[in-house]
Order: sequence, then C-alpha cells, then structure tokens
Amino acid sequence: MLEPNIWAIVFNIINIIVLFLFLKKFLFKPVTEMMDKRANSIIASLQDADDKKAEAMKIKNEYEEELIHAGEKASSLIKEAKERAEAEYNRKLVEAKEDASKVITEANKIIELERKKSLESAQAEIAGIAMLAAAKVIGKNIDDDTNKQFLGDFLKEVGAAK
Repeated sequence: MLEPNIWAIVFNIINIIVLFLFLKKFLFKPVTEMMDKRANSIIASLQDADDKKAEAMKIKNEYEEELIHAGEKASSLIKEAKERAEAEYNRKLVEAKEDASKVITEANKIIELERKKSLESAQAEIAGIAMLAAAKVIGKNIDDDTNKQFLGDFLKEVGAAK
C-alpha cells in the first residue's frame, strides 16, 4: 500500500507556490502592463476623436455667427462657407469615428489574442507540472498516449471547473 510522503507533498506545494509567484512576476504583470498601455492608447484615441469633434463644432459655430452678422450682400458667401464647414465637420467626424473604431477593434483583437496565449501557456505549464507531479506520486512514467489522455482529462476538468 502506498504511504503518503509528507515531505514530498510539502515540497510539491512549495514548488507550486514558487511557480505561481514566478508566473505572477514575469508573466501576469507584463501582460497586465501591456493591456493597460493599450487601454490608455485607446482612451487617448477616443479623446483625440472628441477633440476633433469639438474643433469641428467650433468651426461650425463660427460660421453660423458670421451668417447671423453678415449683410444681404455677403449672405451667399456665408451659406457657401457654412456648407463647407458642415462637410468638413462631417468628414472629420466620420474620419475620427473610423479611426477610433479601427483602434478599438484592433486593440480588442490584440488583447484577446494575448489573453488566449497567456491562458494557453499557463494551462500547458500547469498541465506539465501536474503530469510531473502525478508521475512522481505514481512513481513511474506512463506511455505518451496515456499521458495525453490524462492531460486531456485534466484540462477538461479544469475547464469544467471554470
């Protein structure tokens, strides 16, 4: 009958804690910093879009003031200027929205890809550690097919636990 070796269990627990701290320091922190930088970039892009919109509104308002104060002779010129301002406003607004949409879409894709990569990497490392720990507990290494089957079952259980 197998007797549990307390020191081996304690050693494995300490190893898992050290691995977790190592991953937290060198994997999770840089990924989080990268996502924060990307989020700040998106916020800056949105702020830029708002500034462009405010600038376009300012131009539109200036042209409308000129229209109010102009005489009959200048009314045709003011109407033309107003149309140009409106077109410029719409063009800048559409351009800003497109730019912001592209940046947000790209950022979301990158963030999702990085998150998936991080999760897959962490799962693979944890699965490898679990297989090594299981092999040490069992005291022998099972063939690759059995290892893959155990690994698949383990990942399904971990996935189901989420």
